[in-house]
Amino acid sequence: MNDDRLVGMLAALRTERMERTADQELRAQLETAWTTRESQSGFAWRIRRPVLVIATAALVYGFAATTLSAAGDSVLYGLRVTIEDLAIPLHTDPEDRAEYLLALLDQRTSEAARLEATGNALAAGRVRDIERDTLRMVEQNHPVAPAVVQPAPTASPSPSPTATPTDAPSPSPTPSPVPTATQRPATPRPTNPPVATPTPTTPPTPRPTATATAQLVTFTGGIKNPDGTYATNVCISQSVGGSCLDVTGPTFSVTFSAKIGQSQTLYFLRSDGVKTYKATITKTVTSTYMDVGIVLLKVQ
Repeated sequence: MNDDRLVGMLAALRTERMERTADQELRAQLETAWTTRESQSGFAWRIRRPVLVIATAALVYGFAATTLSAAGDSVLYGLRVTIEDLAIPLHTDPEDRAEYLLALLDQRTSEAARLEATGNALAAGRVRDIERDTLRMVEQNHPVAPAVVQPAPTASPSPSPTATPTDAPSPSPTPSPVPTATQRPATPRPTNPPVATPTPTTPPTPRPTATATAQLVTFTGGIKNPDGTYATNVCISQSVGGSCLDVTGPTFSVTFSAKIGQSQTLYFLRSDGVKTYKATITKTVTSTYMDVGIVLLKVQ
């Protein structure tokens, strides 16, 4: 029963008088029609409610997916970086956290290289800043053991030479007076006072000069490929063709024996089966822990 028919039936009741039985039947029909209409409305709302929930969930999921795939030149890239950084504490396992940080570093390095290749300098500079912050987090997640500093030997003081005392000269005897013919007593000759012999001065003994002692020195830094991406599986040695101190990347931390003030050279070598990449750095050792910065590999 539609609305027009129901309204028409109600309007007819105002002008017609019905029997009691007919009136009760008509009232029952109206109540049945009204109950049916209410039940249909409730069913439609029960169907509409989950549809609204599903649509809202789909909208939220779509926004999250768009944010997490935002490029470096998008206004949503900063929100994406914030969400990715907030997920770092969720990786409680150290190895899992290290892999996650390395994945973030590689992803942001690739994004910066892509923006530089397209000529978007502003967005590339912003992504490079985020890349440097990520590199610092990677280095903080790889703590370096403190180098053991060996104490320099203390020079023992040499004993001062003792001057040997010299014997004082004995005074010469006074001659006896020689009598003259007049028997006058001879005037005694004055005795000469003893002359002090100068004591030889011993020159000071030179103190030995302390020489630098070899100790453990640690060099740290990062390694990049020619295209600006961070390199892995890089052999680090102290001589050309020498044994590897470490095979690492994209950051490195190598410890070796050296002296303060000594010039030290490290050789970096990586091969992908097709090309060979090399680099060399030479640094003067100024402390037991030195950050040498970024090492850029070149194709040989």
